[in-house]
Amino acid sequence: MKKRLLLVFVCMFVLLLTGCGSNTNSATNVSSGKANDDNGGQQEVVKDAKALAANIESSGALTLHGKLVVFVKNKNEVPVDMEIEVEFYDADNTIVGSDKESLSAVGKNSEIAVDLWDTPDKFDNYKIYVDVEQSDKSCYVDKLDVTHKDTKDQVAVQAKNNSSDEIDYITVSVVYYKDGKVVGYGDGIQSEIKEGRSANFNIRHDWDKKYNNVKFDEYKVFINEAYSYNW
Repeated sequence: MKKRLLLVFVCMFVLLLTGCGSNTNSATNVSSGKANDDNGGQQEVVKDAKALAANIESSGALTLHGKLVVFVKNKNEVPVDMEIEVEFYDADNTIVGSDKESLSAVGKNSEIAVDLWDTPDKFDNYKIYVDVEQSDKSCYVDKLDVTHKDTKDQVAVQAKNNSSDEIDYITVSVVYYKDGKVVGYGDGIQSEIKEGRSANFNIRHDWDKKYNNVKFDEYKVFINEAYSYNW
């Protein structure tokens, strides 16, 4: 009888120790923080598309060639993927055309400019819609050294990759102005820009509807995209 009682007590003691061990091993260490951005700093994680959209500003202007240029400012502190949609209407507010343009990893606190090739020949007004979401790609807009010069019939643009990575894509646009008004547009894309190398673009001057080169007194270069996929 004493042996049986002793055996029961031993078993209970072993079970008690085992239970304590299980509780200790199952404890979970939970920490929270901020995601590292591509520059090695800290960037706030934003998942709410409405919150991102609240920090987006857009506007439009017609070139002498008759194409609508859409300007979008990303005033968020994170890069965003962006889809721009424009609807064109006549004087009776009947739709007469539409067009879309998508961009990846538009830089934080940056402005882009894209033209819509399917701009109708005739329309009275238009509506711009910009849908955004936080980008999951690596953005290198802040890692570029950009230089440019007008060479009589084109604008030569060079974007040097100052990061330690190869950049998958860089897209640029040039908007031409006369007396403060948009008169022309041009763009270009380059891929696989190695560390320390440059993406080079020759953006030809735009033309009007009669295919004459537009006259301008200034221009502005926009870095629309500079990103790599995180594969």
